[in-house]
Amino acid sequence: MTFPPHAFCSARAHKSHPAPSIWSFHAARVFALFTVSLLLPGCTDDHGRGDMHAAVSECFSKYPFAKGTASQRFTCIYQAHTQYGSAALGAQSRLLLQIDLASLTVGQDVDSGVLTQEEGRTALRWVTEKAFSLASRNSQLTGAPQTSDGAH
Repeated sequence: MTFPPHAFCSARAHKSHPAPSIWSFHAARVFALFTVSLLLPGCTDDHGRGDMHAAVSECFSKYPFAKGTASQRFTCIYQAHTQYGSAALGAQSRLLLQIDLASLTVGQDVDSGVLTQEEGRTALRWVTEKAFSLASRNSQLTGAPQTSDGAH
């Protein structure tokens, strides 16, 4: 499944005001849990070894989500995902790779100072939600059963 180029608009167009600090802390944890739960099914699919999961975890620990290292983090994750391939990523491999590329753009915006860390986190949530919304909508459109007479 591919998305049109405008599907993941630049994070610059989606800046929002930072949330209060207590919310930021909880939102970051919720986003991290969401991301991990999204990636775990694929990570357990690399022949049960967990090699891809270990590689992605190393990216998270080696490159913090901060100005100067954000794009390195997402480059590392993208490289880990492409190294182990679609068999390790599972059924949503194309979607995950598109999210990786959109995340890399957000990381570059954080590194360059176009986005603050908090704005970057907001953009990452937006990218992920948008991708899954589009994927869900597309699967509903293509998943409708067809009858031989063309009626639904």
